[in-house]
Amino acid sequence: MGVFRLFSLIGLALVLVACGGGGGNAGSNPNIPPEPVVSVVAKTASLALTLVDGSGTLVTNRGLSHTESRYLRMVLTDSSGAVVSFGRVIVTLDATNARLVPAAGDQLTDATGVLLMPIKPADVTSTGTVQVTAAAKVSGVAVTQSLDLQIAAGTVTLPAMSALPASVQKGQSVNVAVNVLVNGVQAASNALTVAFTSSCGTVSPASSLVDGNGRATGVIQTTKDGSCSVSATTAGGVTRSTEFTVTAPPITGIRFVSATPSVIYQAGSVGTNTSLVNFKVIDSVGAAVQGENVTVSLSNTDGGINFCGLQMSAISDKDGLVTFSVCSGTLPATVQVRATLNSNPLITTNSNLLTIQTGVASQRFFDLSANKLNFYAGGQFTTQVNGNSVDITAYAADRQGNPVPDRTKIVFVTEGGQINSSGLSSCEISGGSCTVRLIGQAYRPLGSSSANGDPRPGRVTVLAYTDGEEYFIDANNNNRYDAGELFEDLGLPYLDKDESRSFAASYTNLVTGTRDGETSYPLPAGAAGSLACPAGANIGLSVAGTCNGTWDGNTKVRRDLVIIFSGGEIGQPGSYDASIPASYHTAVLAASTGSVTVRLADYNGNPLPADAALSVQTFPVTAAGTCAATLEGAVVGSTIEPTRHTATLKSCFTGDMVRFTVTVSGKASSLSVVLP
Repeated sequence: MGVFRLFSLIGLALVLVACGGGGGNAGSNPNIPPEPVVSVVAKTASLALTLVDGSGTLVTNRGLSHTESRYLRMVLTDSSGAVVSFGRVIVTLDATNARLVPAAGDQLTDATGVLLMPIKPADVTSTGTVQVTAAAKVSGVAVTQSLDLQIAAGTVTLPAMSALPASVQKGQSVNVAVNVLVNGVQAASNALTVAFTSSCGTVSPASSLVDGNGRATGVIQTTKDGSCSVSATTAGGVTRSTEFTVTAPPITGIRFVSATPSVIYQAGSVGTNTSLVNFKVIDSVGAAVQGENVTVSLSNTDGGINFCGLQMSAISDKDGLVTFSVCSGTLPATVQVRATLNSNPLITTNSNLLTIQTGVASQRFFDLSANKLNFYAGGQFTTQVNGNSVDITAYAADRQGNPVPDRTKIVFVTEGGQINSSGLSSCEISGGSCTVRLIGQAYRPLGSSSANGDPRPGRVTVLAYTDGEEYFIDANNNNRYDAGELFEDLGLPYLDKDESRSFAASYTNLVTGTRDGETSYPLPAGAAGSLACPAGANIGLSVAGTCNGTWDGNTKVRRDLVIIFSGGEIGQPGSYDASIPASYHTAVLAASTGSVTVRLADYNGNPLPADAALSVQTFPVTAAGTCAATLEGAVVGSTIEPTRHTATLKSCFTGDMVRFTVTVSGKASSLSVVLP
């Protein structure tokens, strides 16, 4: 009897074949049918990979197209033959001449187990073969499939190109477009890039992808005029060009650019006497215009302002610029330069104001000041302190009150201490002034025995001078000296150490009895003479008998200043050295039950330091006393002479005491007054 056996194995397909049975040998017993023979064929998951066109039709030649859509069609099934929905498939290429969409090549199958993935040549020049490999996993089992494809380079043509409008003014834009065919068919969107260049401007974008209409487009921003062209070039070197015209825009203006410097100085002064004035010829879009003739004129010619004897017209350069030199005259003034276009006189403009200053320091306009006239440094009869300082500032202007040129040097000399301006005994004018420090140190002056000299030690004269001119009365208002006009003659400058306001070549100081003397300083050749010097405004400025009776535009203007090296302690009445006159001692000037006035001085008979703190206290004679004092001013103040201070009293009586206290660098000293 025949026996059929069924074997069921996972992943295997069973093929049943009827055979003779019975356990006997069929060859030996023909009456017994043979047993069935079972053949088992293994069946696994699979991934089918084909190339199809946009309609899903199989592409039998396996060629990728530059003009028609191509898709990789993948079907994923499991071991039972059922489709695998939403299975992940990873596709890779072995060459760069083709590209996938998406480029990562990683997607899921759809609900029917099918995945369509676009594939195309990388660009129109791509050629050769590419192997596609698709890989997936089904129930942990990896399945792969490969497919070889071929690519032929596309033939690109640019059948038509336009640049519109065909004529524009410089600065306006032109739209450029080129039609692109690949293998005679309109190029697909983003199929290739077209590069644009133009002879008359820049194209944006410089490289343009083909759009959905098979065209690449750009915009030309014109930057020059004339007969112009624009070219389109593809990756394969295919080129097409077209022409357009750019006309020059009208000239619309002349623009003032600069006047360098904007302040110049009177002819013959130490400052810069010439300014370069620049204009720019521009068209309607603000671009420079070359080759235009521009003529200039001056708004005034006061004192002889001129164009430095040079031309009054110029041709604009490639940057549209014209430059003219303006030279100052003899008067301070403001002036404008007017520029006019020769080809159209209606086009004109003015420069900003150019200022002309005299620039020569004048004696009447030269001055000195100090932030403190008295500072804690000490003299012969007081404690001496080194290192404290005051600032001394020089101010220099011309005869019209205009500041002299920056970097004009001011020289300082001193009777005592040290002048220091960044390691120099001079400073340079900036904005009309400059400053040096006077440092308290030896030498400390010792006082003068001369008839009109000051006998007090610790008084320091500082002299400053610079190049300048003697002041004159400008009778005809031309701002220059003319013969016969009145002037203030200057002789040799000197350092008036003893404050006598006259030059003393030699004198004896009162402290040590040794010889001292004053120093004079030279003038430019011819500026000094042997005539008497006028009194009045210039008293104390010149050595007597050294003026020349001639107006000098090149001399030394000068000014001096007395600075006090103050002691830090109130000098007590009756305790002064005999060389100090009583009129300079500390003293009670007036006292009553209503007020007390005192003069405060150091032991040299000089004022206490300017920033010394000042206070007043009262001490009634009885415990029940109510005497009170009010004092105006909490500091000594800036001065070169001993200071007066008044305390106003209230409810005070005879015998009450009022005490004035001064504090310098933390050390206090006092003067006590008992009310009469």
